[in-house]
Amino acid sequence: MRKLKIIEHISLDGVIQMTSGPEGDFPYGDWTAPYRSPAGLKIVNEMYGKTCDVLFGRRTYDLLASFWPKAPKSPMADRLNAATKYVVTHRPESLEWGPFEAIGSDLVDNVRRIKARNGPDLVVTGSSTLTSELLDHGLADEVVLLVNPIVLGKGKRFFEGGSLPRGFALGSTRALPSGILVNVYKLIPTLAEEAVSRAKLEREFEIAREVQERLFPQTFPNVAGVEMAAHCRPAQAVGGDYYDLIDIRDGSLAEAGHAHGENISSASGTTAHGCDRLGIAIGDISGKGMSAALLMASLHASLRGQVLSGAGDLGTKMANVNRLLYDASDSDRYATFFYAELDCASRTLHYVNGGHNPPAVLRKEDGAWRVFRLGDGGPVIGLLAGAVYKEQMLHLLPGDILLAFTDGISEAMNASEDEWGEGRMIAEAQAHADLNAEELLQRLFRAADAFAAGAPQHDDMTIVVLRL
Repeated sequence: MRKLKIIEHISLDGVIQMTSGPEGDFPYGDWTAPYRSPAGLKIVNEMYGKTCDVLFGRRTYDLLASFWPKAPKSPMADRLNAATKYVVTHRPESLEWGPFEAIGSDLVDNVRRIKARNGPDLVVTGSSTLTSELLDHGLADEVVLLVNPIVLGKGKRFFEGGSLPRGFALGSTRALPSGILVNVYKLIPTLAEEAVSRAKLEREFEIAREVQERLFPQTFPNVAGVEMAAHCRPAQAVGGDYYDLIDIRDGSLAEAGHAHGENISSASGTTAHGCDRLGIAIGDISGKGMSAALLMASLHASLRGQVLSGAGDLGTKMANVNRLLYDASDSDRYATFFYAELDCASRTLHYVNGGHNPPAVLRKEDGAWRVFRLGDGGPVIGLLAGAVYKEQMLHLLPGDILLAFTDGISEAMNASEDEWGEGRMIAEAQAHADLNAEELLQRLFRAADAFAAGAPQHDDMTIVVLRL
């Protein structure tokens, strides 16, 4: 496997600043220039090796590409101009300093694949954000810091907190005549194994996320006169929110009528296909992360099994799902859950709410909004083995909007811990009721994010929108 080496100049106070001179003639005139020496250049040449490939962030690539192709001939210029440049960028069409290979957003997997290929070692320089990502995922094998005898006082710190992350130990150090200290840090073997284990765990979480995404409907039913859209955005790699849109015909599941899609999906029904009922589900598992995701998968299987069996009214189906979830989980685990079936011919909505945030049906009558909250049915599911649930009913009219959601969206918080709130969410939906289902869904997510103003997402966020 190819090794990945990070080489960087920093100041005594840990600041990295790569600045070009007055004429843009990188690298002359930058802050490290006074400390360069022939001895230092020799050491840097040795660090790069006789041959190497390089990994750059886009800004670093652009800066170096402005100098090295036209630099005076030297071993370093020859080495860099001949090296394959792996560039993290979304604009590969504008890369000119080659040979190069563009790397997209899936940085970690791409770097792992590059390291697994045959070829010279990889060198990373000048990209502090990229460096942090590589270290966080255990992808770097060696870090060489050239510590310049100057305090800059301000600028971007190469490492948050001023030191290398756990896992690296100082392997060697030497002082150059110009005052630069060359510190070489190597990954400790035992901690290298820990880094590999962490990377493996992250990959397992990624696989779990992919599996969970497959549990969400990949295609939506095509119901005449009904637009639908839904999206779940987990707070972590995997989450505990659940939604489903199910085509039910004669008591059984049917194949959906649209091409494969992503987990942001919408369908605008224009042609009837003999739909009997449309199943609409949304739930929120207590907790977050892997344990919530596993229970979410159990809820998905339990509901689909009950729909497939076609036994009883919705109250009976919910009671059966409750019992199945109760048997499959610990005593302190439960889910809030709403399930409805829309009669495709009469537009009658039969529903039961198991302790979930009441979905809202928005209806405009004589220029004013009327809001129906679908909050009745029974307790949360999975907590009480013998809980009883009662089916409710509401007739929907053309123009109605059904908005189902989890509390992660309505309780989106800003830095002051103020909540967006269901009132603001419903008002936002009313203000943009002329949008189609998918556009309205996207609008609600953007409004919640705007309210949070960059504050971290603290809970899974899910919305289901039906527009008649």
